[in-house]
Amino acid sequence: MSSFLRRIARLTLLLWALGTIAATVWTLSHHPLAQPFINRTDAQIRTALTRAMAREVTPEWLIPRLETAITADDPDRVEMLLDLSREHDAPLPEDLRARAEALLTAHDGWLATGRECGACMIDIAHCPRLSLIGACALPFELSPAGDVNELRRQGVTWWEGGDVDEVSTALASLGLAATVVAIPSMGASVPVKAGATALRLARRADALSPRLTADLARAARESGGAARVGEIAADATRIAVKAGPAQTLDILRHADDAQDLRRLARLSEAAGPETGRALEVLGKARSLRLLHRVSDLLALTIGLILSLCAQLGALAAAMLKLMLRRLAR
Repeated sequence: MSSFLRRIARLTLLLWALGTIAATVWTLSHHPLAQPFINRTDAQIRTALTRAMAREVTPEWLIPRLETAITADDPDRVEMLLDLSREHDAPLPEDLRARAEALLTAHDGWLATGRECGACMIDIAHCPRLSLIGACALPFELSPAGDVNELRRQGVTWWEGGDVDEVSTALASLGLAATVVAIPSMGASVPVKAGATALRLARRADALSPRLTADLARAARESGGAARVGEIAADATRIAVKAGPAQTLDILRHADDAQDLRRLARLSEAAGPETGRALEVLGKARSLRLLHRVSDLLALTIGLILSLCAQLGALAAAMLKLMLRRLAR
């Protein structure tokens, strides 16, 4: 009876191994490495970001960053860190919280806000708060007058023998052209206008990376490059629409090139107003990695291969044990 049961057990193990081999061969035949990662849905991205941020936002993480933001007199970052503290139940020392709130109060007064808003309207490069650009500078810059003013500025530079900024010139020209065709196109060109304006403001605020600037300059010089500049501007528009104008310039700072800008636009579509916080807490690399996940086919293939390796190891151990028994006799 025991011999019969052993045979049944061996047959079961053999069939299990053969089934695992067959399943492994089947999954490999479907080329799981051809597309090892797939895009997450918006809901999956938000869930992944929330979980990752919840693990990171602790008092130990918050306190030194809040201290640095207060020392730098950066009300935007102070406000964001206080919001993170409340959302993730990360307690802060009372004296530190009081200093942070006092800084925000000092910047939120009518006089202080008016002074800072005036500085933004005159020159956004000297705007003390990025969040004020959307409220103070953007309305004027979105109008045709903003594009005309930029072209005037570059024209004066050229007349005086200076170096004309071809990127700003191309973006202003694109914005003006998009405004002209807005009515005939029934508003289809408005997103391009908004994106071109956002990029132009980022350029003036020195918020564009050298590689992204080079991409824009190359597109501006090429024949038919206006379409390429328009594509890049459309990605900037997606960020502005989903994350909000106040965050746009700060998010654009993270874009190394045009491809990076497209990935950040995808992140903004999923995370919305939480985009800036995700980049602050997780960093750009981690945040963008959460846009994708391992495909089910690849996960199944890896599991089957590991299972097959375990079975082969068990089989080798059994054979070795049998050989040692025979040698012992």
